[in-house]
Amino acid sequence: MTDRLIRLMRIITLIQARPGILTRELAERCGTSERTIYRDMVALSAMHIPIIHKGHGKGYMFIGNFALYPLDWTDEEMQAFSKLNTVMDQITPLLPVEFQSAYEKVMAANYKYRTDRAELVQQLSDTHGIVVNDERL
Repeated sequence: MTDRLIRLMRIITLIQARPGILTRELAERCGTSERTIYRDMVALSAMHIPIIHKGHGKGYMFIGNFALYPLDWTDEEMQAFSKLNTVMDQITPLLPVEFQSAYEKVMAANYKYRTDRAELVQQLSDTHGIVVNDERL
């Protein structure tokens, strides 16, 4: 049961980090079969986790504002951390196995923070005609 709970949390993290992620990719990242991912999606749905499948070849994403908590990074910190993705294949053998899932969680939280911030800037612009030059709100 613990393994399944960990996998369900990882699925949530992966979908948040990469909206549109395919079942095949989820299965590979979770080290399981596509059929197991389908069963996990049924379980997540029963738990009222707002995940939707966009159709064949389009993957999964969240409905609404469901997300992990955002990080409070400076732009420089975010850019530095996101550059890890370009060398991940090379450094993975040097890191603990748990690093990949930790990295995915951090990137998922960062993705949610950036999209929320962009939506807020757009709302301010649309509603009040406010142009926001400084991205930090």
